[in-house]
Amino acid sequence: MLYRTIKLFTASILLLTLNVNATTFTEALSILHKHESVESALFKHKAQSEQARLKGSWGDPTFKIAAKNFPVDTLSFEQTPMTGVEFGLSQKIPLTSKYEKIKNAFDALSKAYRYEAKDKKKNLTKAFWDILILERKISGELSILNDESLWIEQILKVSNRLYTTGKVSQQAILEIQIRKAEVERDISNKNYELSQIADRLFYLIGDTHIEKQSIPWGSLKESTNKRVDYRELGLQEKLNAKEHSLNASRLNQTPDMTVSLGYTKRSDIDRHGDFISAAISFPLPISDQRDSQYGMAMQEKFQALRHYEDYKRAKNREIALVSKEIQKLISEIEILDNKIIKFAMNSRYITSKSYGIGNATYIELLQSELKLQNILMHKVELEAKRDMKRVALKYIKGEPLHD
Repeated sequence: MLYRTIKLFTASILLLTLNVNATTFTEALSILHKHESVESALFKHKAQSEQARLKGSWGDPTFKIAAKNFPVDTLSFEQTPMTGVEFGLSQKIPLTSKYEKIKNAFDALSKAYRYEAKDKKKNLTKAFWDILILERKISGELSILNDESLWIEQILKVSNRLYTTGKVSQQAILEIQIRKAEVERDISNKNYELSQIADRLFYLIGDTHIEKQSIPWGSLKESTNKRVDYRELGLQEKLNAKEHSLNASRLNQTPDMTVSLGYTKRSDIDRHGDFISAAISFPLPISDQRDSQYGMAMQEKFQALRHYEDYKRAKNREIALVSKEIQKLISEIEILDNKIIKFAMNSRYITSKSYGIGNATYIELLQSELKLQNILMHKVELEAKRDMKRVALKYIKGEPLHD
């Protein structure tokens, strides 16, 4: 008993020491929201926004200077009446609002990428919760194993006393020692798993510890009407982008017109004066190019629409499935708490008492101990699954994953 008290006191001091400079849950979220993957998605959104400005522009006007009709032998203004220097300016002018539609398409795609960045934040928060739940699970299993180790040490003392009186054999002592070594092995493995969890935490937030008291476990149980599904919003914007692209392709059936103005400067001695010219040009839409572009835009819109509709159906299905899985896990945990664990603890207590007076075998004792350990381990695993499902359900619904 004294050994157990000292061990628990040492563990408490160590835990307090680790949590002195530990990152709080809220601080961890702030770090997550500045993660490199989130920043990369935001840069993609900003780049697409600049692309929208570019694609929505008519383009720069063209300025031209041309030397016209200079004889090769003299390169002089005075040789012919058509000799001169032409200054020209031309600009492509759309006859429809297609460039506005193109800009709207890229703006919608930019919004989709912004929603993807927000969803990336939420996905990282979900991954963060999964790590915390896994860490709590392994810590719970480690606590069970430590209790088992202490219990086996007490049983070994009882067994040594019984051995001296001839009530148990040396084989019993060896079997209990083997069981103690197995528990010590499991404790070592769990400590290694905790170190792996610390490595995963360090990748996400740059720290290996989270202040335990700052974790809002209760928020996993709560449901809220505030729902924002960034994945769905992103798919909506991608559908809007395809709709704008289709409209732009439809308007592209009318070609752009190019307006050109020219001024030809002639020699001062030329009595005929300078020239001014004007021209309008446009391509003849007689090829299949525009029809192909329109057909491709229509197919891409239908593809985006089907993707969006499939997502909504799959979302409703996942909500129903995960909700039922959570209820199943809650029901199983309640049965474990109210019945099975109590029965297993009573069984081990009775068997250990009986073993202490020589009425139960070491095999019965170890079976009762292993049975209880498996049940407790199973409960910890079910609780982890339940909370991971709760996090997943909140993510699917679009509910906030933190207060």
